[in-house]
Amino acid sequence: MHEMQQLRLALRLPADHYDLVAPHQERELIAYTPNQAKNWHVLNREVARDTLSRWVDQPDVYVTPNEFYNWRLIKNAAALNALYVDIDAHDGEDVMYQVERALSALEHARIPEPNCIVYTGRGAHLYWLIERTDARALPRWQACQRHLVKICQGDRMSADATRVLRVVGTVNSKADGFRVRAEPIHVMRHDFDWLADQILPHTRAEIRDLRATRAARQLDYLSPKTQGKPYGSIYERWALVYRDLHAIVAHNWPGTPVEAGQRDTVLFHMANALSWFTLSEALEAEVESVARQITPSLDAEQARSYCSSVVRRARETADSGREQRYRYKRETLYEQLAPLIPDDLLPNLRAIIPDDLAADRKRERNRDSKRRTRAAAGVQSRDDYLAQGTQKCNQAHVLRRQGLSVRAIAQAMEISVGAVSGYLKNPTKDEQCSKSVGLV
Repeated sequence: MHEMQQLRLALRLPADHYDLVAPHQERELIAYTPNQAKNWHVLNREVARDTLSRWVDQPDVYVTPNEFYNWRLIKNAAALNALYVDIDAHDGEDVMYQVERALSALEHARIPEPNCIVYTGRGAHLYWLIERTDARALPRWQACQRHLVKICQGDRMSADATRVLRVVGTVNSKADGFRVRAEPIHVMRHDFDWLADQILPHTRAEIRDLRATRAARQLDYLSPKTQGKPYGSIYERWALVYRDLHAIVAHNWPGTPVEAGQRDTVLFHMANALSWFTLSEALEAEVESVARQITPSLDAEQARSYCSSVVRRARETADSGREQRYRYKRETLYEQLAPLIPDDLLPNLRAIIPDDLAADRKRERNRDSKRRTRAAAGVQSRDDYLAQGTQKCNQAHVLRRQGLSVRAIAQAMEISVGAVSGYLKNPTKDEQCSKSVGLV
């Protein structure tokens, strides 16, 4: 184990960079090489390490620390491998001084030190390595990123999960051919939940306590029909709405910005969905991030103006504990977005669907639930019951032909004498077939 750590701590080559950041890769990393004939590269786990190895001392090589399904879009995020901060040094600023200042700020905030510092020639990247984490943790990951960037006074754009960062062992052509190098500190990967609890002002447990308190206060004014329902279920519902909205955008405007006539509606509903599962303190930054992805023509101020009422209601909910956020029903959302939802897209949607499809899915869920309940209770389906009866009937006839008495057959099969008598009165399937062709 000691030798493995020393090997990984070398960090001189692009292959070392890969081993440090994504050793358990399952989906694709995205690399960017602006000085090569092919600029973008989608690297699966079979080729990623070998491809990066060939780019030693090559100019301007970047790669995503995180993994994606085929392309570097938030909606395609597959897994998170690291937290990182990009510290820029411009106009002759001292990189080492900025890094030391960032490390001191982290120590003062009682945040664990980074695993590694990568010096790029015109700045530095701080890496916190985490165990490969499902992309469903993205909202909390982004909250950690923003807090680390703020503490370290880093580049605000580095809070982006799709970020590509320079690779160790390659060259920065913009910094007089500086060879990107790394200063490893330790290679122990962190559990993401533990690390997030060290970084964020409120731990997940504290957030749950806050939500529970707000939920308890809500009981004073919620209707009897609402009381008793699980408080957390609504977060899952709005996460599905948010996912559906991204699917609608990808279907209608693949790789292009949302058209002007629809962008305000789409951005508003995305912001409202985010408000249900994102902390109110982080919501405005989340909205700006989404706006950059789907409506890059809008500046940050315009994006905020489209969604100001959503942000205001989220803050009022957090401050007062009384629910103020927009609660759109499924049918209302579908009615507003139906012109953007063709029939071939509906099977891919979960929350923004018409009444008939919702009813069909509910019936199917009920059937599945009944099947699971019967299976858990040991109740057989009709087909299984009949098949088992046929098998026992055949077994009883076989034992009878071997000369066993009815009572002996019952003991051998561990069933009642009456059941054996019933089986022997009925011919087996083979005997029924023989009779039908006149052989018996």
